Parts: sequence; structure tokens; C-alpha cells
Amino acid sequence: MVACPYCGSDQNTPWGKEAGYTTVKCESCDFLFLNPRPTGKTIDAAVRTGFTHTEAGDLDVSSRRVPRRIGLYRRIISKIFADIFAKGQPVSWLDIGAGYGEIIQAVTMVAPSGSRVVGIEPMHVKAKAAQALGLSVTEGYLRRDHPKVQIASLIDVFSHIPDFDSFLVDVSAVLVDNGVFLLETGNLADLKRREDFFGELGLPDHLAFAGEKHIVGFLDRAGFDVVQIERYRIDGPICSAKNVVKKLLGRNVRVALPFTSEYRTLFIMARKRPTA
Repeated sequence: MVACPYCGSDQNTPWGKEAGYTTVKCESCDFLFLNPRPTGKTIDAAVRTGFTHTEAGDLDVSSRRVPRRIGLYRRIISKIFADIFAKGQPVSWLDIGAGYGEIIQAVTMVAPSGSRVVGIEPMHVKAKAAQALGLSVTEGYLRRDHPKVQIASLIDVFSHIPDFDSFLVDVSAVLVDNGVFLLETGNLADLKRREDFFGELGLPDHLAFAGEKHIVGFLDRAGFDVVQIERYRIDGPICSAKNVVKKLLGRNVRVALPFTSEYRTLFIMARKRPTA
């Protein structure tokens, strides 16, 4: 059993079940987390190989490359970084958990000429696929001795990280003073009931789920100031239609009318406070 990764409380109640695993809600701060969760060794093996074992059998968590995301990320990044990019000065950017390289490609399209955009990805199949596209992606985990950059991003990775406080220490170490950190995740912990979320939880691959206040709190205590939050809904007609099909196939989803969920995808831009 594990204590709440956000506040340390050991008081929690079951919130959602999937694949033989349980996500609980902290009674003190409402953070959502897998409890109990796989061992550190099992988590590491799943991250590196793309496979994790559940009661229902081996689960492939390697996902797939989605080229259409490049355009979406390009539009969002162009909006969030408009002021920085407008200066026309090259930037150094590190995408952490770069996956198949979609973020690297999106940033390369919109960042000023001469910018250096690289990534790091621990899953072998994803890192190799990105490298095959000619992208600068290193296989492995983030290290504090990585060359410093002006901007770091973490897109759709938060829920995979066992200890986010410790992870942010590593992020801070690779950012220059006043460097920018861009994080994307959902606000699942802001929902009161499992029934209020239309998607699958992705257990046990997903270890934790935050609300907006949790992400802001994590960043604040790690020495970051939040400067911008963009909130996007994803519960449109296409999502509803897909969930109808998934439900018929026996998947753990909820069928609901479009535009009725309080779930949002959050893009949070934070700036590292200068060191004393």
C-alpha cells in the first residue's frame, strides 16, 4: 500500500477499478492514485518494454504514432509560446518522454530558426521509431546532468511518474534560471465520481491522476511559478461515437452526450524561479 503521492495521507477510498487494479481518492486532498501499485522494478520494465502484466493478461502500453497530433500540438504550442517565439531568437528545448517524436516535430515547425529541439524517451520501441525518422531522441530517463535547456516539456506523461516531486527536481536541474516548463495532463482528480469520466483509466500503466490544484501545488513547491493554463475539452461528438463502439466491444468506458463532462486537458506553462 502507498500513501498519497501529493500530501502523504494514508486515508483513502476506492474511486475506480480496472484490469484488477484500483484507483483510490485521497480523503485529505482528493488526489487519485493506484493503490496498491506494481513494484518499482515492474513499473520500470513496463516503461522500457511497453508491456505490463495484468490479471487479464499482458497489456501493450506502447500505443502508436499518431501523426495528426503534430498539427494539434503545433497550434497549441504556437499560442502558448507566441511571445517567446516572436522574439525570433533560437531556443533550446527538451521534450521529456518524447514518445514517437510528435512534440519534437511540432516544435521544430514553429520555433525560431536555429533552435535546438531534442527529446528523451525510456521506451525502446518509441525511441527507435523516433530515431528512424531522423529525430534527435535519446533512449533513457531524464538525468540531472543533461545539458541545460531553456524549455522543457512533459506531454501526456504525468500519470506514468511514481514520484512527481522527485521528478521535478530533475526537471529543475536541467533548466536554466527563468527557464520554462510546459506540462500537459488531464484534471481527472477534479471529478467527483468515476462515472463522471468517459474514458478508460489505463490501469496499471497510469499510476496517478491530478486535478488542476495538484499540478499547481507540485510546481510551486518545486520552485516554479505558473504563468499560463490552457484548458481544452475533448468530449465532442467524435469522442462520444468512439465510446459507443468501445462499449460494445466490452471496454471500460462511459457513453455520454457530447460536451457534458467537466474533464479537461490542461496545458500548464510554468517558469523556474531564479536560484539564490
